[in-house]
Amino acid sequence: MTIARKTGLKKAPKRSVRSAKPPNLTVITVRISDEEKERFDTIMNSLNIKRYSDVMRMALRLVKREQFSGYFG
Repeated sequence: MTIARKTGLKKAPKRSVRSAKPPNLTVITVRISDEEKERFDTIMNSLNIKRYSDVMRMALRLVKREQFSGYFG
């Protein structure tokens, strides 16, 4: 018969995957022409993107990166 030993160590608490503070979200409305919408649709189809907001996020990242590189370029 074996006796289980208590080591006195506590289990580490599980970390939550989500942060405690919810992200700040803002709705922005943009008017685009039919030609611009067709271009968006072409981009979305070629990259298999489902939401317009994802395309806009990509565009904003590109602009931000371009502005940053312009300072040091």
